Amino acid sequence: MNHSTYYRLSRNLLGSVALESPLHDSDTDATVSDAISCSARRAATNSRRTEKKIRVENSKSGQMSAALHVKRKPPLSKKPEKPSRNNKRKLYSGWSSDSLISCNSGEDEVYQSMHLEQRKRAKSTRARTRAPTRLSERASKQDALPNGLKKLPKGYVYDTELNQAALMSISVNPSQTGEYMQHLKGKNAKANDDFLDRRNDFSVDLEQEPNVFAVEQQVGYTYPRLRNSGRERLPKAECEDGFAVADLQHDGAFLGRLFCITDGHGGRSCSSFVIATIPGAMQVILGKYKPADLSESWVQEVVKSQITEAVRLIDKEYLEYKKQQYLLFRDKKLPNDPGSDGTTLIVNVFIDKWIICLNLGDSRSMLGSRDASGRWNVEFHSEDHTPSLERLAQAIYANGGEFVTHDDKVIRFDPTLNNDKKHRQSLKEARIRVKDGESNKYGIPYRTKNGHCASVNLGACIGDVLYKLDPANPILTCKPDITFIDVSAIQDGFLLMATDGLWDYVKDGGRRDDPNTTVCQFVGDKIDRGWNQQRIVCTLSDREGEGTLYSDSIQEYDDFTAIIVRFSQRQLQEQDRRWRANEQLQLMLEQQRLKEQQQLLMRQQRMKERDIEEIQQMQQRIRYEQEIQSRSQECRTDDETESESSTSDPKVRNSSGSSSTRTVDSGACMVLQAGSPGGGSFPAQVSKQVDSEGRVEEEIIDIGDEIGV
Repeated sequence: MNHSTYYRLSRNLLGSVALESPLHDSDTDATVSDAISCSARRAATNSRRTEKKIRVENSKSGQMSAALHVKRKPPLSKKPEKPSRNNKRKLYSGWSSDSLISCNSGEDEVYQSMHLEQRKRAKSTRARTRAPTRLSERASKQDALPNGLKKLPKGYVYDTELNQAALMSISVNPSQTGEYMQHLKGKNAKANDDFLDRRNDFSVDLEQEPNVFAVEQQVGYTYPRLRNSGRERLPKAECEDGFAVADLQHDGAFLGRLFCITDGHGGRSCSSFVIATIPGAMQVILGKYKPADLSESWVQEVVKSQITEAVRLIDKEYLEYKKQQYLLFRDKKLPNDPGSDGTTLIVNVFIDKWIICLNLGDSRSMLGSRDASGRWNVEFHSEDHTPSLERLAQAIYANGGEFVTHDDKVIRFDPTLNNDKKHRQSLKEARIRVKDGESNKYGIPYRTKNGHCASVNLGACIGDVLYKLDPANPILTCKPDITFIDVSAIQDGFLLMATDGLWDYVKDGGRRDDPNTTVCQFVGDKIDRGWNQQRIVCTLSDREGEGTLYSDSIQEYDDFTAIIVRFSQRQLQEQDRRWRANEQLQLMLEQQRLKEQQQLLMRQQRMKERDIEEIQQMQQRIRYEQEIQSRSQECRTDDETESESSTSDPKVRNSSGSSSTRTVDSGACMVLQAGSPGGGSFPAQVSKQVDSEGRVEEEIIDIGDEIGV
């Protein structure tokens, strides 16, 4: 059904005569439906207008005999004359928009052209006199909608379906337009734009490959088509997309180049948060490996699991932040509804001969290559995570999700149906909402301001706290698809990564992969013509000017962000040569560093040996001194004993009369040095001898010089 708003005359104002007019339900022209009238009433109206016109002319000319010039009204019983084209039809006050079915009468074609001419003359008169119309006065009293959308007066026919509610109704779905996404500040909550953007922490060295790339971003807009006005572009308040280009390092050397795109919905908060955090996460994961390590299958599996876990933690962190905001809003500590927003994520990392592709959501990466015949072909493209994807649809339905149309009508889903295809045709245009949602402890609303249930057209994303209130069984998953692509065999190729602002507007040839082939050949043709990357991506962003690629019957355009990267086998070989040269240089530096460390260790060992020798000498000296002290103590004890015995025993003499000496005892002692200020002492050896007469002679030998004292 066409969702354009049509207006018709209320039939209860026309009386019984209006019931006689046939209704043509097949006619869908709103201008034709405006011309419902009764011929008898029309004739009476024309007579009154003629009478009024004659009275005005008579008053101007001064003639008082108005009766001679008055045309009598024809009786109602007679058949009325056919109205002339100069007669103006009176518009009744009973016009309303209570039906989407248009009705007309047999004479509406005459009044259609007449009505258009009168509106043109009235418009030109108002332009000259600058007289405000009732519609303009009514429009001036209405406030403009956020996000650049204008609230226009009723009475127009809109050809667009998606933007009609945003242009005409009082309320707008905040989960789609981001109407209520403000810079929220609370006691324990950060502002939406306070997430640290660390993209500047990762510089880009254009001497490293791939160094031929271009980025283009365009804010979404809409074109409401009005009856009497031209095309007026109504841009969105802000672009909810994000992108990042960063270089990854391994031990301080260049490892690879990262390209990242996010497509936010319901606001830009989640998109900004992911863009600010994903480069650092990929650096931590991939910075531990060398390019040669990625050729191992077990390393690829480990990297996939680590990246999946990193995305899960990023999603968990943002969900906790949103829950905290909703709790503050529930307690009236935040002025506005935080909004349940989310984002898609697509990452491509060039490392040596590998492209690591990460996809989450409906943004897409497409790898194109030129074969030997010069034809451009699609080598790889990521899979969109839409509700129609069978593996996601089963999980969504099992975890409490429900499939609806864009006008909130439920789509029946049979989980037991044996579907051999990847996609379900019945869910091609489906949206997802929470089934039987009543309330939750965070106060997150299930319905929007216009009374519709909040819904999204994604099967997987980061954020969207409303669909992840149960962490164990979330309706929307955040598990990405990760693919390792070997591009060493590609002679010449390009990688195009873009949001759905590109892919959703490409002409569909009937096959699901046809848009990828169309875009691949379009870009390849521009490359063959010698266009540079910036010119190509700018041409892709012109979705209205490029009629050979995009459909020309679109009135609403989403945000557009695209990155194109050119690469060739020569560039990959050059990058591999640089990496190997850098690896050899790093190896030489490492060997030199190890050699210097070895020399340093040898010097430290020699110094340690000298220290050990000195310590041993010191210990030997201490032991010798201790031995001398012990002997000196023994010597004193012996002297005391000897002196006592000599005083009590008789003197002994030799019978021959000649004196002779014999050694009685000898030992070490400490001898006091006379005349020293402190009564110093020195080590000495004491030798005791007894002569023939029995006298004891002591000889003190100074041994201080012998031991170096």
